Amino acid sequence: MKNNYTLFICSILLAFACSSPKNEAENQSISSNEWELQIVDSIQVDYLGTVDGGDFKNNEGVIFNFKENKLIKFDNNGKILHEHSYPKEGPGKVQYPTQIKILEDGEIIAASFVGWLYEINPDLSFKKEIKLEFPTEAKDGGGLLKNLDVWDGKIISYYPGRDGANPYDPHFFRDHYLLEKIDAATETSEPIIRIPKSSRYSTDKYYERPFLQFVVLENYLYLALENEPLVHVYDLSQNNAYLHTYNFEPTKFLDNGEHSKPYEYISFSRMRDASIQQFFPTKQGIFLLYTEGISEEIYAQYELKKPENFPQHKDHQRQIIKIINPDSTLSNEINLSYRIGRILNIESLDKPFFALRNDEYIGEEQDYLTLYKLQLIKK
Repeated sequence: MKNNYTLFICSILLAFACSSPKNEAENQSISSNEWELQIVDSIQVDYLGTVDGGDFKNNEGVIFNFKENKLIKFDNNGKILHEHSYPKEGPGKVQYPTQIKILEDGEIIAASFVGWLYEINPDLSFKKEIKLEFPTEAKDGGGLLKNLDVWDGKIISYYPGRDGANPYDPHFFRDHYLLEKIDAATETSEPIIRIPKSSRYSTDKYYERPFLQFVVLENYLYLALENEPLVHVYDLSQNNAYLHTYNFEPTKFLDNGEHSKPYEYISFSRMRDASIQQFFPTKQGIFLLYTEGISEEIYAQYELKKPENFPQHKDHQRQIIKIINPDSTLSNEINLSYRIGRILNIESLDKPFFALRNDEYIGEEQDYLTLYKLQLIKK
């Protein structure tokens, strides 16, 4: 009897081992719809200061501190490898590089929140500023949202201003190319990527001005406007052709709707729109982190328009993780605690990744930075 049982178990294991790639993909798809996020470890970086931008790749992270205009590089154990403060004027100036992209060879491209572009050496020393043939017209750039990447040896950046285009025009997203593909060696660029018809910003109507963010994965560029529950996909290898749009179908994603006139700002005035905070395309699926928004009633009741009450916004809206699987199916919605702050990067959904601990939300002051090591687990 025992031998028969052993043979039965072995046959089951053999059947799994010999299953076809197609069946494995189907099983993966079916099992990947339910996830949970776990804190598996944490590291401490011996640095006291705010983090106003960052990236993590190949077991090394780089973060930016706005007050000191400084970059700090550390390893996956929290050991500081390099620190470098930059002058804001004169030779070697680097002004507020909130956008950071670590390349495969360890070099870094960086951009300020208004679009100035820089190349930084692996030891964080200044390499060069990239000056394009026209100035950027951005005055805010999207802050910490990802809008800087590379493809085929070229830098891709949100750098509005070509032909005098005004990114604050109510129909900027409809009427202009959204990104620049930049040759750092020649300091020239070409415009790429138009908003697709699937976005409401392709129409003549007026809506709240959104921030743009995008990420490149292999030959594909994934683009999102923060206040639409959509991710648009383009093929850079096929003359930047638009392919399709994913709708991640959030249960709650508040929006103040169509405006009656241009240059009207309702979010943060009468309510707070839902917003895609971060997203990370990977081979295993697209990871999205968004906030659900705050209704007009709650906004008025708790006087959330007042700057001193901004910290209370976290008490009245959830931040949610959702995953778009490769077969376009959607995961469950994962409520993410605000004690977990900004995610530095996600290279793969089946590997751990790092996020900052939100000490301000927790109410603890430390003499070092704490980063949570997180792992997505299939239920």
